[in-house]
Amino acid sequence: MSLGAPVVVLEGVRARDGAGEEGRPRGGLSGLSLALGPGVHAVLGAPEDGTLALAEVLAGRAAPLAGRVLVAGRDPCRSAATRARIGVLAATPELPDGASVASCMSVALRARGAPASGAAALLEPLGVAPLLARRTASLSFSEARAVELSLALGVPRPLLLCLVEPFADVALPSPEPVRERLRALAAAGACVVLVTSSTVDASALADRIHVLDRGVIARTEPGAGERLAAAPGADPPGAGRPEVEIHVLVHERAPDAPGARALAAALASAPAVRAGAWEQGPAEASSTLRIRAADREAAALAILDAAAREDVTLVAISSPPPSMHDVRAATALHLAAVRSRRPFGAPAIDDAAPLPGAPEGPFAVAAFDAPAPLDPAAPLGRPSDGPSAPAGVPLPAHGDAAAGGPIGADPPGADGSPHATETGRHDGG
Repeated sequence: MSLGAPVVVLEGVRARDGAGEEGRPRGGLSGLSLALGPGVHAVLGAPEDGTLALAEVLAGRAAPLAGRVLVAGRDPCRSAATRARIGVLAATPELPDGASVASCMSVALRARGAPASGAAALLEPLGVAPLLARRTASLSFSEARAVELSLALGVPRPLLLCLVEPFADVALPSPEPVRERLRALAAAGACVVLVTSSTVDASALADRIHVLDRGVIARTEPGAGERLAAAPGADPPGAGRPEVEIHVLVHERAPDAPGARALAAALASAPAVRAGAWEQGPAEASSTLRIRAADREAAALAILDAAAREDVTLVAISSPPPSMHDVRAATALHLAAVRSRRPFGAPAIDDAAPLPGAPEGPFAVAAFDAPAPLDPAAPLGRPSDGPSAPAGVPLPAHGDAAAGGPIGADPPGADGSPHATETGRHDGG
C-alpha cells in the first residue's frame, strides 16, 4: 500500500506508562519522533521498550512528559472530537460502565451518537454476538478484550486505530475478520497501529514494521517479510541475504527404509541448501532435519524433490518465526553499524535507515517472517538442541552418510549423542 501524508505525528515525545506494580512504569519513550500515514503500521517491541507508553499517548489517554502528539493535526489528549475518532484496544480491558455487555456497549454507542441497537452489528462480524447477553462481570479477560476490540473496529470515520496485541488474549473464533476489517479501514485512509511483540502478527498484516527499542524507533522495515537489502542486481541471487532456517520432520518407517539420512545425503548437492544438521529418531518415529538456506521457497522445493526421489515420507516442513530476542540481536547489529559511521553531532536515529556509506549485509535485515541471520561458523540449531560436532564438514555424497549421524559427519559417538555440521556456502541461492 502506498502510504500518504502523515495522520499521526510524534515530535520528541517522552512518556512513561503506569503498567508496573503499584502504578510504577514498565517502560517509556525517550524523545521519540515518528510520522505515520494511512496504512497498517506494526510497532514491534515489549512493554519495557515503551510500547504501552506509546499506546497511551496515541490514544489520548495520557499526555506526554515532553514533546507533542498530533492526530490529524490535533492533540488527542486535549481534543474530545479527535478521541472520538480513535479506536483503542488497551492492554487490559477498559469497557464502559454497565451491568451487562449490552448496557456497556449502549453507553459507548450513545457517546458516539449512534443508536444502541447497533451493538449486535459490531459483535456479529467477529463471531462473538453471544457475548451481548452476558453480564460484564462474568466475562473473562479475553472475552472482555473481544468486546472492546469490536468497539474499536466500529469507531465511525476513524482517523487512528491503536490496538495492543489484537491477536493475543482475545476470544475470537478466527482472527481473519479482524484482519479484513483493518485492511479495509487502512485502505479508506485510517492509520492502523498494531502494538505487538509478535513478529508473526507484524509480518502478516503490516505495511511497515517499526522496531521500538528502549524508547526509540531503532529500525523501520517493509512488512510482509520484505527486507532492506543491497541494490537489486548488485549480487548473485541469495548473496548478502539472511539465512532462514527450515525444520523438516521425517517419518522413519523402518530401519532399512529411506529416512532422514537418505534425505540429508540427497540434499548435499542442492544449490538451494547452504547447511544442514539432522537428529536420528527411532524406527516408527520421526527424525528432525534442520536446513539453512538463503531462499525459503527454493529450499522447500529442493526438499520436496529430494523426498520424492528417495521415497522419504515427510511429516511436516516448517520455518520457525524469530523471537523478540532475534529481532533485538539484528537491531543491535544494525545500530552498531550505523553508529560507527555517524558524523559527529548527527541524530542518534536517522529515521531508522542506514546512513550513506554504511556497510550493507546481513546486519541490515529485519526478516520478521524468518529467523535472524545465523553465524555461518556455528553449528545449526539452538542452544537447547544438544551437543554437536564442529561445523564446516561438507555434506556427503549419497551413501556416505552414516545411519543415526549428522549430515556429512561421522556416525554418532558411543553415547549416541547427535552431531551437527554444515556445508560450505554456495554462490547461488
